Amino acid sequence: MCIVLVMAVAITGHAQYNEQDIRDYIERYADVAVQKMQEYKIPASITVAQGIFESACGKSRLATEGNNHFGIKCHNEWTGDTILIDDDELQECFRKYASVSESYTDHSLFLTTRKRYSNLFELNIMDYQGWARTLKQDGYATNPQYADRLISLIERFNIAKLDTLWQNTYGTNPVTQPESKPVAENPKPAKKPSETDKHGKKVFTALGSEYPSDQSPFTYRKVFKNNNTYFVIAEKGDTYEKIAQDILVMSDNLRKFNDASATDEPMENEIVYVEAKAHGNPMRVHTVQEGETLRYISQRYGVQLRYILKYNMLEENSVIHPGDQILLRR
Repeated sequence: MCIVLVMAVAITGHAQYNEQDIRDYIERYADVAVQKMQEYKIPASITVAQGIFESACGKSRLATEGNNHFGIKCHNEWTGDTILIDDDELQECFRKYASVSESYTDHSLFLTTRKRYSNLFELNIMDYQGWARTLKQDGYATNPQYADRLISLIERFNIAKLDTLWQNTYGTNPVTQPESKPVAENPKPAKKPSETDKHGKKVFTALGSEYPSDQSPFTYRKVFKNNNTYFVIAEKGDTYEKIAQDILVMSDNLRKFNDASATDEPMENEIVYVEAKAHGNPMRVHTVQEGETLRYISQRYGVQLRYILKYNMLEENSVIHPGDQILLRR
């Protein structure tokens, strides 16, 4: 599998991290971020994205030696432990914490007790884009791309789910989830789903029984995993907008995850990924069968279409034929 390494500069000490590190970081600190959102009314998505960016997923020297995940410097009022690290200037003083949880708490206090950040709390708590841009505007970081980096992280890894989780748990207007559908006592054996849509194009469908299932706190739908990527199975009458509402993501992101056009809608039993697909698959090579398209192969193996095109030096409108060998990883 192709791993994309991300280089974090400045206080991170040039630590390298990859997409799996980001996913692991989100999973590890999601609960504490949602807790701080409840206590201090700071979007959990913003807190986690800042933690990823400022600490290089907890791999920077400041994070590993000082438990400081947000790049907070000492300032005059700090009386706790400190650590010296080269940043904008040589050997600058940063706060050192006894635990990462303490760093998360101090981050919340840092934003809520400083007048320069007071306009943040006039924003809608669900407006992570506004929070990211205002943080940059108020001088939290000197990187001119700081806001864009935070927004990109939140949208690429769907971190805004944490804000919705907070809203559903603590907010005044929780999203109403449909009631669970009763399961028949003696269900009929499932028939193999059709793999051809109304235009005659082959689409990747599944019953789900051949994939490991999982649970998600964000949806009543059953969630499955293919190539380490979560997906749901479309029901009759589903649209991307309806599925997006059910799993609490933006419909545009859902279409992007599934390489679907603005006019595409999923057919019954079609796999719909609820997060970005992987960059490759251990299978390495797929032999094209009759009726298959590049998007079908992308959905079947859980590999982003743009990487399949890249590995095979193809364009999105390239025609493939039965017997062609398609590389699934570098």
